[in-house]
Amino acid sequence: QLVRNLIDTGKLGKITSGTCHVMSHGMEHWHPNPDFFFQPGAGPVLDIGPYYITNLIQLIGPVKQVAAFASIPKTERTISSKPRAGEKILVATPTTIHGVMEFENGAVVTLNTSWDVWSHGHAPMELYGDLGTVFLPDPNFFGGDVRFTDAAKPVKKLPKWKHPFGVANQMHSHGMMANYRTAGLADMALAITEGRPHRCSMELALHAVDVMTGMLRSGASGKFVAMQTTCERPAALGVKDAEALLAKKKGILAKKK
Repeated sequence: QLVRNLIDTGKLGKITSGTCHVMSHGMEHWHPNPDFFFQPGAGPVLDIGPYYITNLIQLIGPVKQVAAFASIPKTERTISSKPRAGEKILVATPTTIHGVMEFENGAVVTLNTSWDVWSHGHAPMELYGDLGTVFLPDPNFFGGDVRFTDAAKPVKKLPKWKHPFGVANQMHSHGMMANYRTAGLADMALAITEGRPHRCSMELALHAVDVMTGMLRSGASGKFVAMQTTCERPAALGVKDAEALLAKKKGILAKKK
């Protein structure tokens, strides 16, 4: 939402391009039953891609067409996590997909997803505008640092935005993190009562799936794939809107008590 604010206030200018990278060495090293990750309907673009694609749609808008290359570098994997360590998994879906999205506003953004990478040095997401560049944290989470530069100035970490959904509220193995994954559902419930569109709409979700499956079809066919769906860019969830959402949630809880 901080980056959305940068875009909406014109500080980044027109978004012309960008890059996204979500790459690791797969799930067989930690998941107790990782088989399904490597079957059709899964794979990195469908498993992790929703966070990235949805974030891009709410930042830039809907996608016009996609192209991709896809491969299965290893047709068999060995589970190293307990309790099935040593068992083999047959891989039946691409585990490395390099995709390119052309958005309806003209921006071109690459999305590289892979479970065949041990390590890399790419930022999770970068967006390039004609007035500046912004570096985004992992959209799988709510917190993280945002770095920004305009013109030839040095890249600087932006001050923490006082957004209520950026406040750490849950303990994880590596410390406290911000986790507000019910925000979309709460917004939908309130939107129904208030008679307004909700931000995590069916059209948005369907369009994100269209983008991801389009990449897989392009990887299989070697052709550009036009989107069969579109959606409205959802309204931003600024500080005041998020505070109001939390206030209403607290009010509902107070009434129940």
